[in-house]
Amino acid sequence: MYLTGSLFEKKQFAEMFSRARCYNAKTPEEADLVVFAGGADVDPALYGEMPHSTTVHDEERDIQDIRLFNICKTLGIPMFGVCRGAQFLAVMNGFKLYQDVDGHNQSHGMFDRKNKRYVNNVSSVHHQMVISGPGMEVIAHSHQSKNRCYNDHMKSIGGHMDVEAYFIRDMCCLGVQGHPEYRGYGEYTKWCLDLIYDYVELNSDLELSGKNRRLKAEYVMERFMKEQDGKVEVH
Repeated sequence: MYLTGSLFEKKQFAEMFSRARCYNAKTPEEADLVVFAGGADVDPALYGEMPHSTTVHDEERDIQDIRLFNICKTLGIPMFGVCRGAQFLAVMNGFKLYQDVDGHNQSHGMFDRKNKRYVNNVSSVHHQMVISGPGMEVIAHSHQSKNRCYNDHMKSIGGHMDVEAYFIRDMCCLGVQGHPEYRGYGEYTKWCLDLIYDYVELNSDLELSGKNRRLKAEYVMERFMKEQDGKVEVH
């Protein structure tokens, strides 16, 4: 695996992934999985919105992550996003974000839709959130937020499904809103590691390319042809 983020975040993720006998790669090209960690908000310009008053983005981080995403996209490397990382991967796949939501700066539970069970204690420190749409499999959800702002002028109010985890098959992008690398969330950490095993390790869309697992060449070529035809949005 190849990790993004600060040295502290890389250490936390390295400790988490060592439980699954995974090790750091020196470059993304050498990795079976690239991890996009948490951090500042994603620039709303990347998904066609004006910034909300609470939105603070890091232009340099966006530039770095876009470069890394494009490497993964070209080579078919599976990707895993956490918090900001999940939001970023969703945006790079053409989805939008709520720029400010309430109810998520606290630990809470979520419902695992695939296995039909409740995960009781999920770390949660975000105020932006992924908006689901066609092409995204919502794996887990909660009902924490009541106010969800698209920008300073538009918002949604009332009960709503909050996306906690998702999978985008075309890019082999897996995203979670909580932080499995945080200590004290053992059930959630294990749930995320199991998720990676199910959606990456057991993924029949992947094949060995040298020593690494990559999206099959026909999937990468099919996506490229669709982009050339203008059928999907390219960032």
